[in-house]
Amino acid sequence: MDPEVAVIHEVIEDLRGQLVKVVEQLDDADINRTFPGLQNTIGILLRHMAASENFWISGVAGGGSRERNRDAEFGREPLAKQGLVRTLREAQAATERVLTGLGAAELQAAVQAERARGTVQTTKAFALLHALQHLAYHLGQIRLMAAMARHAREKASA
Repeated sequence: MDPEVAVIHEVIEDLRGQLVKVVEQLDDADINRTFPGLQNTIGILLRHMAASENFWISGVAGGGSRERNRDAEFGREPLAKQGLVRTLREAQAATERVLTGLGAAELQAAVQAERARGTVQTTKAFALLHALQHLAYHLGQIRLMAAMARHAREKASA
């Protein structure tokens, strides 16, 4: 892997490792727990994170499929932890394939991405850094929600 790309990969994998440690401690009830004032569950965020990673890294930076139904990522149906972990691992493998084949010279290559505000012109570097930032942002949310879920469990068993 190109050294400049490897640095980005290292940070993504560090964040992913932190995410896995948090999710390992949860069960399906925690994954689907709702909290007052919050719209999303941990499960919804995990599904959204995998889809976003696939879009930005495999699709935009890697030139692969950009098919995405963002609204469906936020569906309210109950989700199973096992399936979500599998989906995250599939996104990880796809990211690995793209980053292994990406060279530093390609990072400033122009690409297009569909955003809520329409088509935007950006670079492969932006796509990678956006995916990294997105992962970090939602990791923070999931950490907080996991702590809230543990507290709710402890309170219910007291």
